[in-house]
Amino acid sequence: MSSYVTRPLKAVILGSAAAAAVSGPTWAQSSPQEAGNVDRLDEIIVTASRREQPLEQLGSAITVVSREDIEQRQLTSLDEILEHVPGVTRVRSGGIGQNTQVRMRGFTTKHVLVMVDGVKLNNPSEADNQYGLEHLLLEDVERVEVLRGPQSGVYGGDASAGVINVITRRPQGDPDLRLSAAGGSHDTWQVSAGSNGRIDNAGYVASASYYRTDGISLASRPPGNIEPDGYENLTLSSRADWDVTPTLNLEAWLRYVKSTNDVDVGSLPPGNPQGLPGYLFQDSPGESENEQVFTVLRGRLEQLGGRLTHEVKASLVNMDSVYTTPGVRQESRGRTTEVGYYGNLELGAEGGFVLAGVEHKTDEGRFEQPSGGGYATVDDSISETGVFVTATVAPVAGVYLSGAARYDDNSLFGGNTTYRLSGAYNLPDGADIGGVDTRLRASWGTGAEAPGLRQLRGSSPTYQGNPDLTPESSWMWDAGLDQSLENGFARWSLTYYKGEATDGIFNIYDGPTGITTPRNTDGLVFFEGVEAEAMIRPAPWIDLGATYTWNSTEQEGAGVQLFGRPQNEASYTITVRPTRRLSVTADGYWRDEFFSDYPTSYLMPGYSLLNLGVLFDLTDRIRVAANIHNLLDKTYEEKLGDSTYGRTAQIRVTATF
Repeated sequence: MSSYVTRPLKAVILGSAAAAAVSGPTWAQSSPQEAGNVDRLDEIIVTASRREQPLEQLGSAITVVSREDIEQRQLTSLDEILEHVPGVTRVRSGGIGQNTQVRMRGFTTKHVLVMVDGVKLNNPSEADNQYGLEHLLLEDVERVEVLRGPQSGVYGGDASAGVINVITRRPQGDPDLRLSAAGGSHDTWQVSAGSNGRIDNAGYVASASYYRTDGISLASRPPGNIEPDGYENLTLSSRADWDVTPTLNLEAWLRYVKSTNDVDVGSLPPGNPQGLPGYLFQDSPGESENEQVFTVLRGRLEQLGGRLTHEVKASLVNMDSVYTTPGVRQESRGRTTEVGYYGNLELGAEGGFVLAGVEHKTDEGRFEQPSGGGYATVDDSISETGVFVTATVAPVAGVYLSGAARYDDNSLFGGNTTYRLSGAYNLPDGADIGGVDTRLRASWGTGAEAPGLRQLRGSSPTYQGNPDLTPESSWMWDAGLDQSLENGFARWSLTYYKGEATDGIFNIYDGPTGITTPRNTDGLVFFEGVEAEAMIRPAPWIDLGATYTWNSTEQEGAGVQLFGRPQNEASYTITVRPTRRLSVTADGYWRDEFFSDYPTSYLMPGYSLLNLGVLFDLTDRIRVAANIHNLLDKTYEEKLGDSTYGRTAQIRVTATF
């Protein structure tokens, strides 16, 4: 490995029973001093409408993963968060840093918009424009908001299924310094340093993290695949803001990620002694190098005593990669530049507002194979201009109605309009069960997703583009119930959703020629599901909770669940704090059987995992964390033929000054 630093009903009943027993990380956990307060309806959410709003005003299904959740479960990368988010399924090919797919409410990765601090991330050089979220580590992440359901009316086509917004640390307080070092199984280690603070009217954040592991073999079958496929990740991040005047703020930030992961691309020979199919990987040399740069400039001006704000933003997202295997070299570059203006007017003290904006972006994609075929396929660009307006009104106390409409003009596919409507009703005291706070919510939205450049142009002799592709379209509605005990001992949520997608783009394989071509399908794709989550805090020293998802995603006429989407998933977390300085967390994940990504007719067995973590504050400034992943050493696969971790352990020391 190269180096660059020195180198159905039953299911619902079962899920509800689990939710009554244990608790997941859906709501930020309180510190021991705050224990007992799990009513977080006043929590501020920024993703749903592009502005800060209390959770009680939102009609959308949203999960917030806080910094404390990340530390309690000792998570490393963004994709690891998603196992405990209802309505979301993760499929990772091998160990950390390997290719990861995300299915939200049955939609695929390309329909899920990933953002860092509100900056949209996609990669035009990828086959379907998806962003490689497996390279986003969590060292400087303050919280993650996962917004489920179509958000194209606010964010555009890439948000047909929902949005994952990663929010990093902000400048605040006196300057500090954080140092961290970790080591664990598979010769894994990580070092990081960071600092943030404010000095007069200026603030800064700076961080650096280096992660390295020998890893595990990407190929899991046949027995004997033992060559480890390692991974390295260097992440540098900086941010600065300046209050030029009390009403004018300027901000700039930069994030740089360089990663390298070993891969297996060799296939088993036909008639192999193990009798396994020839499409499975086996150990072979190969490497993928990736470099990502995000840079943003932003200005914000307040008028009318803060009731009217103007914001302008310019961003550049650049992604380069080089993929090499024996006799083959592939090079790609994806670049997105975007500029936007956003104006927000507060309508009164009850939470009403109108926010309008205009955005223009250009996606540039280049993909070529200078050796191993010399098949240059992409060197093109697409530009798009979007105009949107979103508003919230509060007609009566406790009721919040929101709507959004967006028009996007695409240089290849012309104009398209998408919408979103939502509402929330916080029942007044006396209108629900005594001692219980209740919120009813519902939303409806449409989505539109244009084909990617490689889908239009192709990427190899065996993956040929289709210039006749048309944009996909979809709609979905959901309705939900959120309740919490007024004494702060419990909170729970239940959501039902249903939707359809038309003109879905699927890769069609032709056996005689061996060529795969993307095509719009004639049949509809149907989505239906239930999402449940709960938290119970019976005493200040214990948190119990769970999440559960039932998802049905079927293509019209097929009668079976689409691949990579288990119908049933559940997770739980139990955190116990015997003393003020010590906490112990057990968390688990379970999924039902599911069809593999490839071949899509292969039914994978379900599995369950159990992890254990301990946090101990040696002093007010030094914390020791230790964890064991896959405590029972289960053997399982998320994708046929791709390996997963057995039992692993890690220890970390963090100091704050």
